[in-house]
Order: sequence, then structure tokens, then C-alpha cells
Amino acid sequence: MQWVEDRLRELADKNGQYREFNARVVATADPATMLGVRVPKLRRLAREVSRSSERDPFLAELPHRWYEEYLVHAFVLNETREVEPAVRLLDALLPFVDNWCVCDALNPRAFHDERALGGRVAETLVPLAKRWMASDHTYTRRFGISVLMRDLLGEGYDPKQLRLAIAADNGEYYVRMMIAWYLAEALVPHEKDALAAIASPELDTQLRRMAIRKGIESLRVPVETKDALRRLR
Repeated sequence: MQWVEDRLRELADKNGQYREFNARVVATADPATMLGVRVPKLRRLAREVSRSSERDPFLAELPHRWYEEYLVHAFVLNETREVEPAVRLLDALLPFVDNWCVCDALNPRAFHDERALGGRVAETLVPLAKRWMASDHTYTRRFGISVLMRDLLGEGYDPKQLRLAIAADNGEYYVRMMIAWYLAEALVPHEKDALAAIASPELDTQLRRMAIRKGIESLRVPVETKDALRRLR
């Protein structure tokens, strides 16, 4: 959408340093698609888009030309308050996502809304997560694992979900990193289950090392749990 692109060009850092930084950090995105706009400015632009009459046409306009357009798209999508529209928008967007940053920016408000979920957190979100985790597309699969991590470690949690995440391992680095992150996050509310999952023979050796490292690096994981992780190396 031209006016969004024009605004992105206005908001881009003029010296190009942030664009170069992003290109290094978001390694799988094409640097030629990056304008170099910082995230707080993208969030403000997303609010402009959300309040405009062109919200829906912008969300329907896929694929986008610019990396930052995808982030604005994610931030606008996140404000969706009903589950079914959020799922439709996610299913339209996810096949075009080619990097961890846009993937991890997706966090729909509807998935945290008790009213939208009708008190059926696991019943609603687990089938969705399983469908996305079964995808052959790296970042759709990664997003499915992120749903288990962000939305189901509290209400709706079941130890079987840890096995679902482990079963989503397809050997791809960005999928494995999300599984490792999820297992490390699970250590805080569900230490016993998470330690058992990390120690499980079902877990690939490299993935176990990744999960242990994420847990040890976490500021939220207690020292005693980190000691237990070190013993699993």
C-alpha cells in the first residue's frame, strides 16, 4: 500500500546503520527488502493503519514488498479481538513469513482474551497449534510452537503439550530454537515436567543442548534448576 510505504520511508533511519544491524540479526530476510525502521516507530504506524479505513485492504494486500510492512501487518493483526478472524488472518500471512522476527511478533490479542476463548483455552488453541506445527513451512511451524509457549503454559496447560512441541522438531534451526525456548520457559511454571522433557530420550541431543543453554541463560529460571540442567549435559 503506497501510503504505508511512504510513511515507512519517512520513518527510516537516514544513516542506514539500523538497516545494516537488522540485516545481520534477521539473517534469513533479504536485506534489499529492509528500509531500516525501528520497532517503536513501526508500532506507532500500525496504530495509524488500525485506525484508518484501509486496515482491511492493507491486511489483504499480500505479499508485501518490504520487511517492515510485514512487521506492521503483524502488529495490526495482533489487535484482532476474535479468534476466527485472527486465525484467518494468520493463515493468510504465515506462508509469506521468511524470518524469526516477523514470526515472533505475531501474538494475537484474541488468544489471550477469556471472552474470545469462551473459557476453552486448550480446546481452542491446542488444535490450532497442532495444525500449524504440522506445516512444512518453517515459520508456520515455529509459530505453532510459540502458541504453546505464550498461551498455554498457564491456564490450559497439559504435560502432553511438551511432547507435542518436541514432536514438531524437523531438524530446522529456527524450529529447534523455538522448541528450546519453549522448554526453557516451561521450567519456570512446570519445572518437573520440563526437566523430564529435556532429559527424555525422545529429545535430539543437539536440541537438548539448545534447551539447556536457553534455560541456563534465562534470568527467570532458579539457580537450583540451572544446576539440574547442567547435570543433564
